[in-house]
Amino acid sequence: MRSGIGLRGLFPREIYALFVVRLVVSAGSFVNPFLAMMLTMKLGYSQAAAGAFMSAVSVVSAAGLLAGGKLGDSLGRRPVLGGLQALTAASFAVCAVLGFVPAAPFVIAFALGVLSGTWPVMNAVVADCAPPERRKEAFALLYWGNNIGFSIGPLAAGFLFSKAPRLLFVGNAAALSIAAAVVFLFVRETNPLLSAPHGAPDAEKAAAEDAGRTSSGDRAGKSAGGTLRILAADPVLLVFAALAALTAFVYNQHTFALPLFLKDLFGPEAGPRAFGAAMAVNGLTVVVCTALVTAASHRWPALLAAAAGSVFYLLGFGAYALAAGLIPVLACTFAWTIGEILGATNNNVFIAERSPASHRGRINSAISFCYILGNALAPLVSGPAMEALGSRAIWGPIGFLAGVGALGLAALHVWDRSRGPAKAAL
Repeated sequence: MRSGIGLRGLFPREIYALFVVRLVVSAGSFVNPFLAMMLTMKLGYSQAAAGAFMSAVSVVSAAGLLAGGKLGDSLGRRPVLGGLQALTAASFAVCAVLGFVPAAPFVIAFALGVLSGTWPVMNAVVADCAPPERRKEAFALLYWGNNIGFSIGPLAAGFLFSKAPRLLFVGNAAALSIAAAVVFLFVRETNPLLSAPHGAPDAEKAAAEDAGRTSSGDRAGKSAGGTLRILAADPVLLVFAALAALTAFVYNQHTFALPLFLKDLFGPEAGPRAFGAAMAVNGLTVVVCTALVTAASHRWPALLAAAAGSVFYLLGFGAYALAAGLIPVLACTFAWTIGEILGATNNNVFIAERSPASHRGRINSAISFCYILGNALAPLVSGPAMEALGSRAIWGPIGFLAGVGALGLAALHVWDRSRGPAKAAL
């Protein structure tokens, strides 16, 4: 398909449009980060009830993820992406009208489930229109915009939560409305099987690229079984999905085990401040170092770069077991954040390389579901382990699992190379 690269820059305009979308959506992500506080402080939920509700939201989000990938492949990336963002904006607008009434959390859960369906569609758009040699930079650009937005949004959301909490819904709705407008104005349909009439050169080329990998029924995307058959037919992708769950399990310790560890290490007063400082280092490292890390790893194969990311997880998370002060804690955080950058950019590149054009949204959804599974298991496993062994003792096993992930990804790269040229549709 036509890349659109030339005087306009390194990427087609769709990539720059999605950069704006990711930045705006994350900067306006007011509701989700404060959902636990809304439930407990505004709606009277107990901590246990709030935790159960947020687990249910994760299930809804997983369902939205799978549905979004399917719809993006079947109906088109542009209408599904813009439509889901507009529907989420309308849902948050309803919450702004309702206020903090008993029905509000269920509308929020619906909105977050719908929004989760946009992520695999965006990844599919990048895979569709970014040249293969520039995919790593394209995913890095979107990741960078996402983190710039998240470095801005919580500050405004924290102020609104205290002063005018209903405006959290208004701000979220406004951001998503802007994002939907950007999609409809600047993102063309990129699915090569839908963006050109049947028989046109682009459509024929895309179909030919898929021919060695899926049947015609799979290309049409008429059943969920097509996605399962693609995964089953590509053992490398299947093993990668399992390693993705392991990597997510390690990474998500920063949202659960880390704050509890820092509370134990520094005390109930200084612990939250130390966690805030660690998260500030995380955000600043992403904003400053994403371009540098991406440039340094540009020529690395995606799986080897992801393996290097897990090595940094080993160094960062594993070294918390030895940290005895704030400076070592921040140094560990810097180390695993480098791993986060490597993983976030290269994992998406690998998925794009292995996914046929007809199923890019669905394959992204399936792998993202594995990440959600790993994220969900992190507190379920680490909580009892920390109670039994102590919060410091958890980091040795976590570092070991990160090492297993690094070795697994490196071995997967070697195995993949030994099987011959990849058959993914690029």
